[in-house]
Amino acid sequence: MPILRGAARAGFVSPLPFGMPEVIARPVLVVMSDLMFRSRIAQVTDRLGLPLRAAKSPEQLERHLANGAPALAIVDLECDSLDPSAAIHRLRALPGGAELPIVGYAGHTNADAIAAGRAAGAGVVLARSAFTAQLAAIIERIALAERARSGPATEAP
Repeated sequence: MPILRGAARAGFVSPLPFGMPEVIARPVLVVMSDLMFRSRIAQVTDRLGLPLRAAKSPEQLERHLANGAPALAIVDLECDSLDPSAAIHRLRALPGGAELPIVGYAGHTNADAIAAGRAAGAGVVLARSAFTAQLAAIIERIALAERARSGPATEAP
């Protein structure tokens, strides 16, 4: 049963795109060390009411995964603070990990990182520029799926 957050808890439901109320959903997990790019992703998740979690080390990744599978995992295939392929394998090993949407991205000239992301099991691998262009649409699809999964919003007891 979803729980309303923030102003919604006080009786005000702020409309989000698609006219849906803000609900607590599974987070979007980003595996990256680039704070500027994480900020860009946060702008989209905040607008859509999805929580965002970031892992830039194997320890942070494990800590976030201890709370269950995310709604979406975004992996920087050029991340230098942890092994992106190992992170993707770890995500796929979760219960339900085979169905988990994992999007990897890398610079368009880094063919090795792109191939490694595909081999590790990322469902979608994009050049950074294409990922940036499609970012909002990708997260909007996940937000719709999370709202459908959560059902109608209700107040917390």
